[in-house]
Amino acid sequence: MKKFILLIIFFATISKAICQHESIGNHTPEHEAPFHKLSLVMANSLINNNVEENSNTLLLVPTFGVNYDYFFHKKWGIGLHNDILLQQYKVERHDNNEELLRENPVAVCAMLSFKPHHRWTLFGGYGVELEKHENISLYRFGIEFGIPLKDHWELGFNAEYDHKIKAYSSFMFGVAFSKMLFKKHDKLLSD
Repeated sequence: MKKFILLIIFFATISKAICQHESIGNHTPEHEAPFHKLSLVMANSLINNNVEENSNTLLLVPTFGVNYDYFFHKKWGIGLHNDILLQQYKVERHDNNEELLRENPVAVCAMLSFKPHHRWTLFGGYGVELEKHENISLYRFGIEFGIPLKDHWELGFNAEYDHKIKAYSSFMFGVAFSKMLFKKHDKLLSD
């Protein structure tokens, strides 16, 4: 956890240093509030306390997600981030070292987002990992770097840390394809 927090601080510091030379006039309308952001995420999750036989200590699990964010201010937003891990695996619980079977768990998290710069987003929140054997509460923290594309699309690179309460932890690294939806476009569509 300490390494992840240091990584976020490092990226925020580097981002601020790199972006200080940009003028305010270069601020693009894609980041004017309010706007909605829909994202499709393709990622891999690293799980560090895997207990499968004949296995390394790290397990790499393919992960897909669908995220919705509403930015009510140019720097602040709220959202719902959802993902599914596409594999069955066993992990060791933090609290009592017992084995826990996970089969295609789905995480649903309420998130708060902060944009220190129009390319960087920091987010954190609380949610639940739903699975047929046992549901587990979790905290999620992450960072995303977005590259604007044509027609209000964005390519994002993200890293997330999930701490499943009294269970296990995972890191997720992925790519997100996002579409920005603005109020002014809603007016054009209704005309």
